[in-house]
Amino acid sequence: MQYSLELNPRPFEAIQKGIKKIECRVPTDHNKDISFDKLKKGDLIRFTNNITKEKMNVRVLGIRHYSSFRDLLESEGTEGVLSSGGNVEEGIKSFENFSGYKEGVKKQGVYAIEIKRVDASK
Repeated sequence: MQYSLELNPRPFEAIQKGIKKIECRVPTDHNKDISFDKLKKGDLIRFTNNITKEKMNVRVLGIRHYSSFRDLLESEGTEGVLSSGGNVEEGIKSFENFSGYKEGVKKQGVYAIEIKRVDASK
């Protein structure tokens, strides 16, 4: 299956460079077109940089569900998850700044999508 998602420039570039290996998503109205619980190993995601409109394909290597940002960051670590760097507390604050994430994680948890870049195209 192939999916499409938008990314801000910093995480987009971190994935391009192979620094960010896990994309995290909370089901919200903004990304209601994807059922993250249906994602599976081998699926493709086409990320679009929401500023430059550059595109990049990644393959899903695995997906894990957590009930909180803390659980996610303590289990996965911050290094391959946070494009901004930082520790667990800073990561939690960063996630909570995304529209709908603070409320959404309480209801539906957060998905850690382990990815690997497979190609880039414009």
